[in-house]
Amino acid sequence: MTARPGAKAPREPKPFKTFFISLAVSAILLGALLTTDGRVLELRKAKADVKELDRKIAEERREKERLTSAIDAANREEFPAEKVAREELNLVHPEDLVLLYPSGSLSGTTTATPTPTAVRTPRVTPVPR
Repeated sequence: MTARPGAKAPREPKPFKTFFISLAVSAILLGALLTTDGRVLELRKAKADVKELDRKIAEERREKERLTSAIDAANREEFPAEKVAREELNLVHPEDLVLLYPSGSLSGTTTATPTPTAVRTPRVTPVPR
């Protein structure tokens, strides 16, 4: 086989160039397939729904813990409103016994022995929140 003087030599294959062109075409086709496939969109929506539900579950757990602690406090008769009523407003529970002394008798200004008086007071009902 002799080469003709005006004929071109056959081209050598370029495997790297062919590989990258094939890879780019495949990537474009795969991207087009994934964006038009409804199942991929459904999967994204399902993942978003799962995140939202996880957030709601965490919020409900916090609310449950708050309510459980309020119930425990109520079972121990530790009402915050009742504490404020007793300490700041000087109110008493209906089952409490209140001793009333004449004014000045506890300061030691009089020599007479004070006689305490028992008084029942109206019931104070705490308002649950």
